[in-house]
Amino acid sequence: IEFAAEKSNDGPPPVSEVDAAEGQSDNVSELEDDGSTPQEKTVGTVFNKKANCRKLFVFLQETVAMVAPSDPELAFKLYLQIACIADRCASSAYASTKADEGPEYSAIAYEIMAQAFLLYEDDVSDSKAQQRSIQSMIGTLLSCKTFEKDDYEALVTKTAQYAAKLLKKADQCKTVMLCAHLFYTGDKDDAKAFRNPQRVLECLQRALKIADACCMASSAHVQLFVDILDQYVYFYENECPVITDKFVSGLVALITEHMENIGAATTDSVAVAEARGHFEQTIRYIKMKKNDEETAELFAPIQL
Repeated sequence: IEFAAEKSNDGPPPVSEVDAAEGQSDNVSELEDDGSTPQEKTVGTVFNKKANCRKLFVFLQETVAMVAPSDPELAFKLYLQIACIADRCASSAYASTKADEGPEYSAIAYEIMAQAFLLYEDDVSDSKAQQRSIQSMIGTLLSCKTFEKDDYEALVTKTAQYAAKLLKKADQCKTVMLCAHLFYTGDKDDAKAFRNPQRVLECLQRALKIADACCMASSAHVQLFVDILDQYVYFYENECPVITDKFVSGLVALITEHMENIGAATTDSVAVAEARGHFEQTIRYIKMKKNDEETAELFAPIQL
């Protein structure tokens, strides 16, 4: 009895099972009076924390950072996907009543892209993985619409530099010509459009120079010239001011000359045949544009 008394003085007296049941019944009655469903009551009593989008992006960044040491290429792709999502959030914010949140999401997208670039520089070393990564960079940057002009220019310039440093010349050529699209985005009336025609021409001219060096090593690389011709036709049709009919006509003549100089007995006959078929298809496209009333005037000066 003395032991029980000593214990009782240490704290509040124990609640009997009846009292506890009464307390639970009182709480239940209070919950039932508010008219909420059992699910709402459960959620309200168990989970009362709030999370905003910025906290979610921080969590995603930390998670991908843990993946990076074991699989850098996967982590790189995840960073790009997160950047796309942040850019979409910015677009949605600008289109809604929460336009003031748009710049915050754009800044998050830029920060995540910067982390992806750092990961590429430090951990992506395989040449094929580098080529795939740069192509993913280009696609991601073209899909993002809310970057500030200075931020976007910094990202695309860095991407073009990465492309020019690839190990294999053929890979350099393919990625550099794709980088030209980064410098000519959007429509004329689009406030977020980024257009630097001179950089477009620089990318295509550099790709031509690399393709010429590749063709001297193997005739199969004539396909690179045809791919570059497609890019010239694209920018010419989209009225890039520095891409004139003379560039297209000159490249058509150059490819025709290369095709004539390639012998039929070459060991790369399959690749050359595919390149020839691709080239003929491009010529048919130009002829079709010449006969189209809407584009006849634009394509008329091109010499085939």
